[in-house]
Amino acid sequence: MSKHRMKLAVGMSLLFIGMGIAPGFTLASDIFESTLETVEFVQVFSEPMIIEKGEFVEIYVEETNSFMTDDGAPMMPFFSKTYEFPLGTEITNVEATTSKVETINVGKQVDPVPSKQRIGDSIALVETIMNQEVYTSSKPYPSEWCSYVTGAGLNKNNDHVLFLSLQVYPTRCLPLENTVQYVKQVEISVEYNVPDSKTTNSDIYDLVIIAPLEFSDSLEPLIYHKNDYGVETNLVTLEYIYANFSGRDKAEKIKYFVKYAVEEWNTHYVLLIGDVKKLPIRTTYASPWEIDILSDLYYADIYDDNYSFCNWDANGNDIFGEVSWEGGFPPRMKDLDGVDLYADVHLGRIPCSDEKELDVVVNKIINYERETYNQIWFKKIILAGGDTFPLVKWGKPFVYEGEITNTKVAQQLPDFKHVKLWTSKRNLNALTFNLAISKGAGFVSYAGHGFEMGWGTYPPNAIINRMIMYYTPYLKGMRNNQKLPVVFFDACLTAKLDFNITDLEGYYPILIKLLLIFTRLDYDPSVFYPCFAWCFLKKEDGGSIATIGATRTAYTWVDKDGVYAGAGYLDVQFFKAYEEGVTAGEMLTKAQNGYISNVGKDYFTIEEFLLLGDPSLVVGGYS
Repeated sequence: MSKHRMKLAVGMSLLFIGMGIAPGFTLASDIFESTLETVEFVQVFSEPMIIEKGEFVEIYVEETNSFMTDDGAPMMPFFSKTYEFPLGTEITNVEATTSKVETINVGKQVDPVPSKQRIGDSIALVETIMNQEVYTSSKPYPSEWCSYVTGAGLNKNNDHVLFLSLQVYPTRCLPLENTVQYVKQVEISVEYNVPDSKTTNSDIYDLVIIAPLEFSDSLEPLIYHKNDYGVETNLVTLEYIYANFSGRDKAEKIKYFVKYAVEEWNTHYVLLIGDVKKLPIRTTYASPWEIDILSDLYYADIYDDNYSFCNWDANGNDIFGEVSWEGGFPPRMKDLDGVDLYADVHLGRIPCSDEKELDVVVNKIINYERETYNQIWFKKIILAGGDTFPLVKWGKPFVYEGEITNTKVAQQLPDFKHVKLWTSKRNLNALTFNLAISKGAGFVSYAGHGFEMGWGTYPPNAIINRMIMYYTPYLKGMRNNQKLPVVFFDACLTAKLDFNITDLEGYYPILIKLLLIFTRLDYDPSVFYPCFAWCFLKKEDGGSIATIGATRTAYTWVDKDGVYAGAGYLDVQFFKAYEEGVTAGEMLTKAQNGYISNVGKDYFTIEEFLLLGDPSLVVGGYS
């Protein structure tokens, strides 16, 4: 494609937008006839195993695959199963029928789920903080033998579907009686109305790039490259979106345009170009600690389970993604704004501030997709971690959370070489981290503490608050050139896109005061610095090809037996999603979907993790 032709394609796309919005597929409101159908399944369970744990008991059932995660409530096992229904389906009834209910007197109360506690800039899980509303109740917990959540999003085939995630509970506890009810069989019946027909547009643009006009020239090589490989790509400028789409603010106008691209062009990938000043990010309020969250998922979550536009502000108060934490201690979560959480497009961002930064990342993407396939170095994953919560951080002895998470990640990639940089092996530090990545690897999974300008973790069972640290300037020693990994930071703050001087002052108050006195440093919180995850991506002679990180403080729930929730669980699900030919955006979307299915709608975790990089990037390159 010539330069002239590329610019013509951009101009034509804008013309098409101006012609008006026609639905690209049938939504629920357009369905006039439907058919009532039923799907059923029977799940058989073994008798529960009751294991003594000090003053509590733990319950295990062989066939279950997850645990309830309500803070401070009994940790009850469940079996999860997710169904996918065609676009336009309406779930009318979900009914559970059980075999005979039997009872065991366990003599003690069931072990509570550890409660998330924010301590400084860290979140620790504190055990034996019991939700008294549950433990003093005479009612069974959970109250039903089955529960479910629904949402509209993309499945593994990039089809828009309705997800129905069932949680089937083979056991329920009666806390006041110290007894456990259990059943050996649960039969689930789901009634639903399925639309008789639906229409879809053929693919027009697989990938839509949204960028300020100033970046158009720098994006030309990427558009040529994507089109050459059959990924039909279009650039739409922010200036055009702001002028031609309605919305209460710039972010909502962008989201309405994404909706248009999905419906009219059957777009599956959206790449945002620009830092959060050039292209806004949505601030949401799903944290239990009265702090905000930055979330690009806002742009990707277009529909709710009724296929209506999901504006993330159902109560209309212009405060987005509100979650209320109510009732007792620990508090219970209640979604106030109807956030669906399932992504309807795969989305990523290149948070560049100028053309030079963008040129670096564009060149890396093009070279990676052309040259990486069948390279030996790609079949390697670097696993970095340690004792995230040692004795000095209120943790248990000999439970090394980062290394346990790394082990679970490694199990998802059995055909990859596993390079373990662990504090228990005494081989994790800035030098070994750089050397390992410089040799080349397809993936990096780091599990531990993080901050805006690096990561840090502890030696095993540390009793002194002294971390093994890695800071952004250390990236200068990384020389992996074009051997670029996809990196997941199972940590706090590494993708804090609004990193500013107040954050630095929180870490180094005396140093910042001295710099203000003796230098011309300007104390301006409106000036944002590049965060660690972005520095990793924009490094010119190496670094990463895509990075997943958290925009705010994160939590993880890990014990000696596994990983149950939080950043660590999303980390495991992300690498579970890998298969040859998958894209980076698909991996993150699959991880989010798996998290919702097996853990639930953890708004805090799912909203704050974002992809820095190209969501249409073919991981491992084109064959």
